[in-house]
Formats: sequence, structure tokens, C-alpha cells
Amino acid sequence: MQYRLIFATLVMAVLSLGFREALLQSATVVVVPATEQDSVHRWGVSLAGPEFGTDSATFCNESPGVFGRDYTYNSEPSVRYFCSKGATLLRIPIRWERIQPRLGQSLDELELARLRVLVGWAAKHRGRVIIDVHNFGRYTMLADGRPRSLIIDQECKGQTPVSRHHFADLWRRLALAFHDEPAVQSFGLMNEPHDMGVSNWHKISQVAVDAIRATGDTRQILVAGNDWSKAHRFAAANGPKAWIRDPADNIAYEAHCYFDRDGSGRYEKSYDQEAAGDSQLQERGEDRLRDFSTWCENNRVKGFIGEYAVPGNDPRWLQCLENFQSAMRAANMDGCYWAGGEWWGNYPLSIQPSAGFTQGAKALRVLMNSSGNRVSKGDS
Repeated sequence: MQYRLIFATLVMAVLSLGFREALLQSATVVVVPATEQDSVHRWGVSLAGPEFGTDSATFCNESPGVFGRDYTYNSEPSVRYFCSKGATLLRIPIRWERIQPRLGQSLDELELARLRVLVGWAAKHRGRVIIDVHNFGRYTMLADGRPRSLIIDQECKGQTPVSRHHFADLWRRLALAFHDEPAVQSFGLMNEPHDMGVSNWHKISQVAVDAIRATGDTRQILVAGNDWSKAHRFAAANGPKAWIRDPADNIAYEAHCYFDRDGSGRYEKSYDQEAAGDSQLQERGEDRLRDFSTWCENNRVKGFIGEYAVPGNDPRWLQCLENFQSAMRAANMDGCYWAGGEWWGNYPLSIQPSAGFTQGAKALRVLMNSSGNRVSKGDS
């Protein structure tokens, strides 16, 4: 059996009054069987936290928030927990403004180190990572003395403050930074681009793919669709044809699928309210997935479901989830549930276990059963 060596730089952020940070570096070598790491994972989970704090009125590249107060990376126990349950595909949402506070310049070393730590933990527990730039087609920067969320390729006062070439530069640097990290399975170009105006997402994403491939990196690239990547609107929002040209032929198109009426994932109405207007509610996810899977089949491309979830406050939603999982399996699509994460609190879609990792979410039981994993006592 062949083995790969993963070198991970481990970082601990030491918080004190004023939230000063100290970087403690050490090296850990993790030996991972190549044959196991190359297997296909049917399901995984987004470990939210690195993208938190961006709703602050002051958030921008000049004011990205304080690690440990405004945002976090999850701990090794969380990584170990989900990997042990079979969710060995970990989607890690990061913010562009934090990983690259100056467009076209070097990545932030401390933020990059935090991400490397998490990748190292995933490798240690036989997981794989998707690095997901969670920016919705935008970059928030200080302009005219105030934060402004600027769409990629959007002209402003005769200039283009955030261009497709800046986006390509980000991905070139990330590809180089993780070139020798086999635990990084995929690059998720951009979470849920939407309302892009005159900006052409097809061209923007193609330039980013070209930049990654120019580094020699051939790993999978996930290309999200416009209009929040909604599965049931993928063809309408992105046209009938797949658009990426990839010399490595390792692209998957990413869609998101929620089961509430507007597909937003906010689940503002109760199950009874949703069912009152749709007698086929439990098949809604299947129907929405079918639109996307048909688009993929027609274009002979791979599809990936980057986000899907149900509220944990009504067990009837679990049947919707089970039906959707079956449809994903039939369509031969992998996906990541939204979401895990230690800072979610009472977020209704969270499947983060209780303190002490003793009680798991009911949705996790469905996910484990659908993937053939035995349910443990803590998830019953």
C-alpha cells in the first residue's frame, strides 16, 4: 500500500485582553493510506465559523473582525466527531477579505495557518476538505471611508476595484499554498454568487479555473451557479450549457437545495404551513434536485450539492431529507449538509452535537443511515 505524508503547520491563537494573538508553530506528520483518501465520499458537512462576523457594519478587508470573538475555526474534537460519523468530507467556508486583505498581494499568514491546522486535523481523522470562498460574488473593502461590498468586475467611478483578475490571483495563491496537501479534495470557487448585474459569472469563474490549472494543480474544482446556486433554477439562471473549459477535466458544478417554499433555507414557515400549500412537500427536494441533475446529464458533467438541510424542530422534515438523500444517491451526487459548527447556538439547521459530543442531531441519523454508516448510541 502506498502512503502519503501530509505536513501540517499547527497554530494556536492565544487570546488575552485586547485579543492579542501569538503564533506557536510545530510540525506534525500524518500518514494516510492513499487508497482510502482517494475514495468517494457520499456526504459531508460544512463546518461554519471562519465566515462568521461578516454581518458587522464595520466588516471589510481593513476591519475583518477579531479571531476568537467575531469568528472562529472549529476544534479538532468537532472534526473528529463528524469524521467518525462518516461525514468525512468537510466544507470549510472562508472569507476572501480575511485570507487576502490586500487584493493582488500575499495571503495572510496567520489566517492561512489556521486553515492549515484544520486541514491537518481532517487528514489525521481520515477526512477530506473543500476550501470554500464564502463571498457571494463580492469583496468588501474600505472605499470612501466606509465598507462597501463590491461585486467582482463591477465598475465604480470609472474603475473596477474588484476584478476577475483579482479573483484569479486569490485562487492561484490558494492553489500554490495547498499544492502538496492531499487532504484538500476540492476548491469551491465561490459560494452562492447572486445579483451579479452586468458582471459575467461565466467569464469570472473560467479565469479562476485557468489560474488554478496554470499552477499545475489538477484537483477537483467546484463551480457554483448564479442566483444563489439554487438547484431548481440552475438552468434558468446559468443557461442550458455548461460553460467551463478545463484541461484537467475535473470540474463539478455546485448547486444548493433547500426545501422551504422560496428555497432560501430560512424556513420561515412551519412544516404545517408549507404542507398546506403543497401536498407533495416531502418530495419537494427530489423535484428540485431533478432539475439540476437533468442539466448535468444533458451537459455530461458532474454535479455536487454544496448545501442542503432541514430544520431540527419538527421530525416530519426528516422524511424530506431521507427522500432527498435517496435522490442524491440515485443521481450519483455527493454533497455537504449545512451545517456544523461550534458557534451556532440555537440555529435551527445545525447538526453540531451538544456540549461534550454526547447527543447528536436527528438529521445526522438520517444522513448516516442513507450512507450506510451504523448509527451510534449518541445519535439516536
